[in-house]
Amino acid sequence: MAKSPGNSTLEDSLGQYQRSLRERASRSLHQLKCALREVDVTVEEEALDPPTSINVENEDSGVAWYELQHSHAVNQLKALLRQQASKDNEMSPPRRRKMSPPRPSECEDSSMPSLHNLVPIINDQSQYIHHLEAEVKFCKDELSGMKNRVQVVVLENERLQQELKSQRQEETLREQTLLDASGNIQDSWIKTGEDSRVDEAAKRPFSHGDAETGKTTSFGNAEKWKLELERLKLTYEAKSDLLESQLTLLRKDLVEYQKTCEDLRERLKHKESLLAASASSRVGGLCLKCAQHEAVLSQTHSNVHIQTIETLTKERDDLMSALVSVRSSLAEVQQRETSAYKQVKQAVQMTEEASFEKTKASALMQCEQLKSELERQSERLEKELAAQLEKRAFEKEMIKKEVAKEREDAESKCLGHPAVLQLSVLLLALQQMWMEKLLQCNADFQMVGVGEKKILILSQNIAQLEAQVETVTREKVSAVSQLEDAQSRLASQEADVSEVCGEMRFQLNKTKMEKDEAEKEHREYKAKSQRDLEIKDEAMVAKVVMEVDTVHLEVMVTAMVVVLVVVIEETMVMVDQDMETKVVDAVVDEEDMVAIMMDEENLVEEIEKLRLELSESRQHVEQEQQKAARARQECLQVTELLGESERQLHLTRLEKDSIQQSFSNEAKAQALQAQQREQELTQKIQQMEAQHDKTENEQYSLLTSQNAFLTKLKEECRTLARKLEKISQKSRSEIVRLSQEKRYMCDKLEKLQKRNDELEEQCVQHGRVHETMKERAYTVQVGRLRPSVLSCSHSSVCSGVQVD
Repeated sequence: MAKSPGNSTLEDSLGQYQRSLRERASRSLHQLKCALREVDVTVEEEALDPPTSINVENEDSGVAWYELQHSHAVNQLKALLRQQASKDNEMSPPRRRKMSPPRPSECEDSSMPSLHNLVPIINDQSQYIHHLEAEVKFCKDELSGMKNRVQVVVLENERLQQELKSQRQEETLREQTLLDASGNIQDSWIKTGEDSRVDEAAKRPFSHGDAETGKTTSFGNAEKWKLELERLKLTYEAKSDLLESQLTLLRKDLVEYQKTCEDLRERLKHKESLLAASASSRVGGLCLKCAQHEAVLSQTHSNVHIQTIETLTKERDDLMSALVSVRSSLAEVQQRETSAYKQVKQAVQMTEEASFEKTKASALMQCEQLKSELERQSERLEKELAAQLEKRAFEKEMIKKEVAKEREDAESKCLGHPAVLQLSVLLLALQQMWMEKLLQCNADFQMVGVGEKKILILSQNIAQLEAQVETVTREKVSAVSQLEDAQSRLASQEADVSEVCGEMRFQLNKTKMEKDEAEKEHREYKAKSQRDLEIKDEAMVAKVVMEVDTVHLEVMVTAMVVVLVVVIEETMVMVDQDMETKVVDAVVDEEDMVAIMMDEENLVEEIEKLRLELSESRQHVEQEQQKAARARQECLQVTELLGESERQLHLTRLEKDSIQQSFSNEAKAQALQAQQREQELTQKIQQMEAQHDKTENEQYSLLTSQNAFLTKLKEECRTLARKLEKISQKSRSEIVRLSQEKRYMCDKLEKLQKRNDELEEQCVQHGRVHETMKERAYTVQVGRLRPSVLSCSHSSVCSGVQVD
């Protein structure tokens, strides 16, 4: 509460300062409005009343001289002319008396200037007037061009003053509300304190705890007051900063105005020196009578032209100062606009570059992920293919070796036996079955190769997608460059905007098409992967079936071999029985043929043959027994192979289940990845659409601002065209007036030339008369001298005669 008087003094000083500033601003605005109205009035009067003839000009100049007779400039000119006249009178009084005969008008008007000083001014009067009229026209054009801008500045100043007033009113209202609120709080606190005190006095004495509560409340109030004081300090500091900035701006404007005033003063001095030099260098070219006549005519209007010159120079200086100030304000506004435009452009470029880099990084990451996934899948499939090809090649070789061995064994065992023929037929059938199954396996391998080809096609498609992404990025960069070119080319911006919009729409359609193609490819990839899984499952099933068929065939072969062994054993038994019967028959025959000695040799040969056949049959039986043992061993091997094949079947089923699970997991992962990619693509498309909408809105705002600027320029051009028409009309009227003056002067010149010719003729006639008079005087003198000469000659003759 101790700082309240200082704050009140600060508020009073600030209020006084703001009032003084408002008064100054209102005065300057009032002066500007008055000056503009006066200029408009003078321009309208000059446009309504152009000079038409020399007599009207003389009358107007007389009225102006009568009105401006008592001005300070006229008095100064009169004093200077009087001083010059007194100097001329002191320098040459007799000559002055001879040259200037007395006239009543000159004797009466002793205050008028001398003729010697007025003659050059009168001679150069038209030039001065034309020069000043040209300058006045230029200044009027500039003023009419800048008047609208000055009015705009005035309106802006008024608007700013109104805003300041409204802000000040709002601030005062806020302060009043704060003060009222604080006063109400204090009153409530005082009332509550009094009530509590009364209650305490009535009920019980004052206690120590109540004192502590009062202290806490007072401390909280002090803190609130401190916060309010800090807020007030901040507001006053902000106000002081604003006022200081306004002061700096006003000082800058003052310095600029002082500079312009100094420049204009220097120009004035220079022009005055030029006028003085031109006036001093002029020499009168008229005769005495004509000069006196013209001086008498123009003495009444000489000071008017000087005063008009001074007024015109003042108007020109004022207009030039206004022009300089308006140009400086325009330059500042243009600089601000350019700086704001550059800042906005830089911000837009930074945001576009950041978004482009983000999209590029995400696209590159996706491409790398796809590449790594494709490489992994291709490597895994290649490994599986290589393993399967090795297995199939090894199995082919083993089967070929087994078939070759079986053929050799069958051919070596028995060639002509019917069972052997049946075995050969069965072996051929088995070979055909094996060849068919091998062809099926090759077809399966070809299907696996087709899957690899499809994977390669997918990798190529992904590479194409990457290339398309790169093309999209390049097209985006080209679109950004086109946007910058469109911003720089303001004249052809509408066409550029339409082209850019078309390109962006084409790109959006292209991205949508690419999205649809990617979705289709994803679906095809899903279908192909499912087909590949089904094909692999079918191949595994076919493989198992083939192995089962091979096992069955081996079982059949073993059965056939067993049958063959049984048949061979039966044949061996039959052969043994035949041999025994033959031996018995041979014994009988020997007994019978003991008597017959003739057939002994034949019997011996037959016995030997039979022995040989027996040995051969025994060998064959031994071989067949060995083959049967081998067949039994092969049956055991086949049973072992069957167990192994069953185990392999179980393992293959487990592998099939694991592969199916892995494929299902991979399909789920790919589906999730595809969904994520779809979401990312939708997000990117939405971002692109939002950016496109932003760019369209910005371009629309730019177009609207440009259209407004063009309308303003058109209005200014129309105003300038109207002013040009007015100026052309004025110039035409002045040209007509000048042509009339020229005709008048030409007529006057012709008259003067005629008069000069007449005077020359008169001078010539006077000379002739003078010569004739001289001749007559000479003849008279000669006539007078002749008798005296004759008398002198006669006297001399007489004297000579006398001397002789």
